[in-house]
Amino acid sequence: MGVRVRVDERGRITLPKEVRTALNIAPGDELTLSVVGNKIVLEKSTDPFEKLARLLGSLSFDRRLRVEAEQEAMRSATERLGSHGKEVSPGNGFSTGA
Repeated sequence: MGVRVRVDERGRITLPKEVRTALNIAPGDELTLSVVGNKIVLEKSTDPFEKLARLLGSLSFDRRLRVEAEQEAMRSATERLGSHGKEVSPGNGFSTGA
């Protein structure tokens, strides 16, 4: 599907209804924008924990488990990146160590 859109004076575009419908994009959904060569790629972002909850089906995946999983991921990433002079900051990915 190729749809032409126009950039407004503030740099915004409007996603046409047929695109939003085709990708099930609703107000408040997060999208990931990437530049690939001379193209802009816009993808619907998915929460990995929501995806995991869907895959697990009836198993409970509550907030406490999510926080524990996030903390373990941060510890693991910090250990792996620690020897490279980088640190992991919650919520915003990597930052160079000062």
